[in-house]
Amino acid sequence: MKVGIKYCGGCNSRFERTTIAEKIKADYKNLEFSYAKEDEEYDFIIVINGCHIACAGLHDLNSKKGFIIIRDNDYKNIKIRIDEIL
Repeated sequence: MKVGIKYCGGCNSRFERTTIAEKIKADYKNLEFSYAKEDEEYDFIIVINGCHIACAGLHDLNSKKGFIIIRDNDYKNIKIRIDEIL
């Protein structure tokens, strides 16, 4: 499966967005991850936001199975949401 990753602007320095992405990549090695691009279609897209504002834009992204919007570092909940899609 092809999975896009989209990051917010990163204004919340207390939330390490890349750490969450690295955990996901390590736990789901069978998936193909890349930065989400407007001109590509993904099976699903993980959107990593550092706060409740969730500023990462989604309007030009293409996903077959939808988006997983992350706003905190509750990794157990994140895994449940990924497993539901898989």
